[in-house]
Amino acid sequence: MRKLRLGLVYAFLCSMLVFGICACQNTTPPNNTALQTFTDVSLANAECTYDGQPHSLTVSGNIPPETNIVYEGNGQTDAGVYTVKATLTKDNYQTKTLSATLTVHKAEFTDVSLEDKKFIYWGKPYSLAVEGNIPAHTQITYDNNDQKEVGVYTVTATLTNPNYVTKTLTATLTITAKTDIARSIVDSLLVKPDPWYFLPEAFAPSRMANSQMPVGGMENFATDVQVTNIVKRSIGKQFHVLYEGLCDATSAIDKLDSLFAIGAALADAYQTYINNSPDGYATFSGEVGGFKVKIMLDDDKSTLLAGNAAVNIELHYDAESETRVGRVQLTEGLAIKYTADDYSLRFAVKTTINNIGNLKQIEFERTQSAVAGYLREFTGTETKNLKTTGVIASDAQYTVIMSDKRETEDLLIKGYEEVYSSVTGDYLGGRVQETVKLVDYDTLWLHLSDVQGFQSVRVEDAKNGLNLDSVYINGQNTVFATKKVNPIIPTSSRRFDVEMKEVWYIVAETSDDKTVYKSIKTLIPMLFVQTKQTDSFAADVKEKNAYMPDVALPMPQINTVNSHYDSMKQHFDTAQDITFADILAYIGNKNEFFGTTA
Repeated sequence: MRKLRLGLVYAFLCSMLVFGICACQNTTPPNNTALQTFTDVSLANAECTYDGQPHSLTVSGNIPPETNIVYEGNGQTDAGVYTVKATLTKDNYQTKTLSATLTVHKAEFTDVSLEDKKFIYWGKPYSLAVEGNIPAHTQITYDNNDQKEVGVYTVTATLTNPNYVTKTLTATLTITAKTDIARSIVDSLLVKPDPWYFLPEAFAPSRMANSQMPVGGMENFATDVQVTNIVKRSIGKQFHVLYEGLCDATSAIDKLDSLFAIGAALADAYQTYINNSPDGYATFSGEVGGFKVKIMLDDDKSTLLAGNAAVNIELHYDAESETRVGRVQLTEGLAIKYTADDYSLRFAVKTTINNIGNLKQIEFERTQSAVAGYLREFTGTETKNLKTTGVIASDAQYTVIMSDKRETEDLLIKGYEEVYSSVTGDYLGGRVQETVKLVDYDTLWLHLSDVQGFQSVRVEDAKNGLNLDSVYINGQNTVFATKKVNPIIPTSSRRFDVEMKEVWYIVAETSDDKTVYKSIKTLIPMLFVQTKQTDSFAADVKEKNAYMPDVALPMPQINTVNSHYDSMKQHFDTAQDITFADILAYIGNKNEFFGTTA
């Protein structure tokens, strides 16, 4: 009986097991959704030129949200042809791989040169060298370089770089014999630097000059003057420091012309001496064309001293660095010294009597198409003087100067900026931050003809509130009215006004076929507006002067002025300090060779 029961249990379990297996085998699977495909997506070929930056391709087209894209071979910097792959993945999408070609072409070498050079035979080898913007990892190989014998040689320089198209430069290396060196030495020394070279041509005196004096001065504004008749090619107080310094330097350097006029005679006299005394070629002294002269050679360096009763001239030339140093002295108190090469100029002018007068030092440096500069001026003596410091920035569009030129020590100028067009020489606007009697100002200055709503102006020498003069606009008999920054405070500064401003005009005067360019100071009416009140200017003017409903500031010009201010101010604040004694030391004293010739 027990065996029977066990058999029934066993049979039951087996039947259940079989049923379960069958049940599993008969389960219906769920419906599967088909995977989607990426459509309208692409990875396009692209070409670019090596610029030192990585370049990449990017998948474009109908890319579904949350698609993950992984690139291979992207982000290439060096020149070459690269296969770039992009793999697109997304849930419920079939993985898609795209490929394309990224081509990075080799760049061209730019701003590199191999210049012709002349040397004097000294029995040592001479060579030329490529100069300019030479990229890293560039290899330069020279052919026919390193010559030491007298002759004319064509030197070839080949520049190779994995990322640049190979470039070949050629130049001439000339080695002159001692018996032919006089003309070469004299010519290399008699080169006159141009102080105006580092400023745009628009600022040359001949370009800035007017054929007659433009309208200016209180007397010329006693009757209504159309604002369009006020010449905009005016020079402000800050720029005038630079302009006057360049004119002084030009006048002093022009004194070299009297020496240049005897250049051929000097070379002949020197060569005759060399031919007669070939071993003594390194030093020559004599009298030529009314000048007491001395020439000294020291390897690649040459010196010429020339003096007479009117002028003492000291010239130095370094053939290796191509640097020229000159010193011209007319009197004990009138002298100039300069240091110049193709990319920079430094000169200082002394116009003093018994160390009382004026010292200026101006420096320029050219980088590609832009010029940066500094100016320093001292008026007075070494122990008591009024110092001006300025910085200059110039490119093809704008020339900007910021300095602190002022008339008295109690006027604290934190930075006075003037902006000019490098194309026309016109004054575009100025901005000054200054402190007057413990009150801080931040003011913009503009020509009236640039401000909409101003047609004519008349000025009367009669004080009007804080304005030293009374100004009448557009033929009105009512004084042009201003508005205080804070009307509640009687001593508050003005938001805007028209004031007579000091400017200089250049006037050309011709006599006996000789043209002289004179810098003449005058006064013209200009508009000032506080920088914080430019937005309310139109409403403020209309509120106080109902006859001017359509007044408006020239915002493009104001934006130009403001866009330069902060960078110029930072440059101005960090300008290296130069002292009165520093400039005197740079100018130095006349050479002992001159004795009492001047």
